[in-house]
Amino acid sequence: MPANTEAGKEELRLTVVVPTYNRWQKARVALAHLSKSEYGNFEVVLVEDGCTDGTVENCRAEFPEVKILHGDGDLWWSGACNLGVEYALGREADAVVLINDDNNVEPQTIGSLVESFRRKGSESVICARIRLVDSDAPEWRGNPPPWHPEFQAWQPPDIDRIDELPIQHPPGGQGVLIPAECFRRVGLFDRRNLPMHWADHNFHYRAMKAGYKYFIATKAVIWNVPNETPPQLRDIFTLRGAWWFLTNPRSYGNMKTLRTHLKLSLPPGEYRRTFYPILGRHLAWLAYGWLQRKPLLHRPLRILKRSVFPNKGQTASTQ
Repeated sequence: MPANTEAGKEELRLTVVVPTYNRWQKARVALAHLSKSEYGNFEVVLVEDGCTDGTVENCRAEFPEVKILHGDGDLWWSGACNLGVEYALGREADAVVLINDDNNVEPQTIGSLVESFRRKGSESVICARIRLVDSDAPEWRGNPPPWHPEFQAWQPPDIDRIDELPIQHPPGGQGVLIPAECFRRVGLFDRRNLPMHWADHNFHYRAMKAGYKYFIATKAVIWNVPNETPPQLRDIFTLRGAWWFLTNPRSYGNMKTLRTHLKLSLPPGEYRRTFYPILGRHLAWLAYGWLQRKPLLHRPLRILKRSVFPNKGQTASTQ
C-alpha cells in the first residue's frame, strides 16, 4: 500500500523505468539525479538489454538500491520499457514514470509530476518539461510531431504562470508519469511493429483515444543530454549513409517505422496524404545533398535544366 505522508495523504507508489544499452556513463548520471529526488516513494528499475560495457557491475556497486532487469540484446526501447512496466504492474505500483538513460531530473521533478497527477485525476497522464543541456534550442511544450499539419504554424504557449498545461499532442517517452491502470486498459508499447522510434507516440494516441487527458507539469523539469551524431550520419549524403538513414531501426528517419506508425494512427486517406510527401521530401533532400558533393555533375545538370525549361527566368514580350 502507498505510504502515508505527514498530511495524512497516501503517497503514490511509483516505479521509475530507465531503459539502457551500453551507455553506462549516461545512465550513471541519470541514476545519480534520481537518487537526489525530494519525492521518496519510488523504486528505480534499470532495464539493461545485454550491456557489455560494465553497466550491470557498475550499477550494483554504485546504486545497490536499483533493481536491474536483463534483456538479451533484442529488446530495443519498446521491449525494455515493457519489461519494466510488467515488473511495476506485478509490484502493484500506482504509476510508472519513464526516464531515458540520457535524462537528468531536477530534485523536485518526480514530486511535481505526482502533485499534478493528484490535481488532474486518475485518468490523466503527466509530462515534464524537456530542456536540452548546453543548447539554446527551445524546450518541449507540447509541440506536435514534425509530420503533423500543425507543426509549422504551432506556437509555444506561455506556461510559467500555471501549474498544468493541457496538451493535445503526444509527448515522447521521457519524463512521463502514466498510471498503472492506463497500461491495463490500453496495453503495453507495440514492440512488434514499433521496436524503437514512435512507439511512445503510438501508445499515447491509444491512451488519448481511451479518454486519458494529457498535461505538462510546469514545475517538473528534465534535462536531456543530446546524443552524439551516429557515425553513419556523418556521411549521410552517400548511398550507404542515405540507406542507413532511411532504413535502420536506430535512425529517426526510418521510413518503414514512420509508415507503420502513421498507418496505425491515422485514417487511410490521411495516412497517404501525410506519409508520401514526407518520403518525397526526404528523398529530394538526400538527392540534393548527394549532387552537391559531385561538382563534375553541376554543369551537365545546368545544361539539362536549361534544355527542359528553356524559358525559365525569361519574361514574355509585350509587343
